[in-house]
Amino acid sequence: MVNQLCYNKRNIIVAVIVTCVLVGAAITTYCLLKRNDNKGDCEIYPFEVDPSPLVVLSGTSDFIYPKPFEKTLKFSSGQSLDFVCPERTLILGATKTNDSVLQGTCVKDDTFKINGGEVLWNQISCSNYPYRVAKRTGLSCENGGTDIEIGFEVGDGRFLRSLSVCFNESSQIALYSFHNMTTAINQRVLATPRPSWLQGSGLYTISTITNYYVRNKQRSTINTLLGLDINSTKYIEDNSNYYLARGHLSARSDHYYAAQQNATFFLINVAPQWQTFNSLNWNQVEIDVRDYAEERGINLQVWTGIYGVTILPHEQTGRPVELYLYVDDNNNKALPVPEIYWKVAYDPITEKGLAMIGVNNPYLANYTEICNDVSDRITWLHWKKDDQARGYSYACAVDVFRRVVTSLPDIPVRGLLL
Repeated sequence: MVNQLCYNKRNIIVAVIVTCVLVGAAITTYCLLKRNDNKGDCEIYPFEVDPSPLVVLSGTSDFIYPKPFEKTLKFSSGQSLDFVCPERTLILGATKTNDSVLQGTCVKDDTFKINGGEVLWNQISCSNYPYRVAKRTGLSCENGGTDIEIGFEVGDGRFLRSLSVCFNESSQIALYSFHNMTTAINQRVLATPRPSWLQGSGLYTISTITNYYVRNKQRSTINTLLGLDINSTKYIEDNSNYYLARGHLSARSDHYYAAQQNATFFLINVAPQWQTFNSLNWNQVEIDVRDYAEERGINLQVWTGIYGVTILPHEQTGRPVELYLYVDDNNNKALPVPEIYWKVAYDPITEKGLAMIGVNNPYLANYTEICNDVSDRITWLHWKKDDQARGYSYACAVDVFRRVVTSLPDIPVRGLLL
C-alpha cells in the first residue's frame, strides 16, 4: 500500500519503504497526506508535478486551495475539474495534447478520467509554466486610477485573476495592488525558478521601465535632482542595500502556486523601495501577515500600496527635493519614490483589519505618523519598528488610516485584526 498512498508507482515500492524507514516521520507524514479515508474520493498533492496545470472547478475562474491546516486538495467522486495550461499545452503521461484546457472527473485517490481514459495526477503537466498576462479591465479605481488585472487567460474566455492593480497613469506607478491570501499560504510551493520581469503591453507611456531601476541610472537621476555629482555614492551606494529596489506590492510569497508567484513579476506591481527597508522590516510584515492567516485558519484580503513622495535635502540649498526615477528633458517626472509603503490585511468574515505602514527612507531621522499608532496592541507583528535603517514602522486602524490615504478602497471595518 505504501507505493499507492505515496506515488502510485509500483516499480519503486522497495525504495519508498526504505526511504520511510531512513527518515521516519518526515516521509511518513507525506505518505499520510496522500491517504484518502473516503473511499472513492480524490486527494492530490498539488506540487507533485512541475510545471503543473492550474486546477479549477469546471466552468469557474476560482483557484482551489487546501482547507485550513491541510496540505492537499480533495474532491468528491464524480466531481468535474478543469486542468488549465494557459497559452501552453497539456501533457498526459507521455502524450502531448493540442489542448490548453481539459476537463477531468474524479475517479478515486489521485485518478481522474480525461478524454475517456484514466490518468494519474502525477501524469498531468504543462509544456511550460502557464503564460501570465496583465491587462486593462476598462474600469476605473480609486483616485482616478486605472484597474488592471494580472493572471491567466483561458481559451474559453475565462480569466483566472491572481492579483489586480490600481494604476496611476500620470505618475506611471501603482497606487495599490490587491490579492486574496489563502490560509494555506505557508504550504505554498517553494524554490521555483525566478522569472524575468515583464512590462506588459500597452500599460506604460514610458518605454523600458526596468532600465530606470538599474543602480547607476537611479544614482545619476537622483544625484542630478539633489545637486550632487552624478557618480556620488552618498545615497545610492555600491555593494550595500542602500539603493532602490523593485519593491513588490503583491509579494511573490503571498501566492500559493508557482504560476501565481510568477504573475507578481510585472513591473506594474512594483514601486521604488529602499532595499534596506525592503529586506528587513517590510519583509517581516509580509511574513507576519502570512503567519497570521495560517495560524488563525482564515483567508485574508490584502491591499498593498504607496503614499506620498520621499524627500532628501538639496546638496547646495538644503531645500527638500522629491525623488523620482524618471525625469525627461522637459523636467517631466514619473516613477516617484514613495514616502511610505502600506499594507492592509483584512478578514472579510469578521470585517476586522489592520493597516501597517513603513517609512521608505533610511536617511530620515525623524518622521510624522499619518495616523495613530496602535502597534502596541498587535502581538503578531515582529518587526523592529523603531529601527531607522530597517524602516520606521507603525500600525493603524483601517478607518483612521483611510482618512489620509484615500486610495484604499472603502471597506466596512468593525475593529482591529488582533
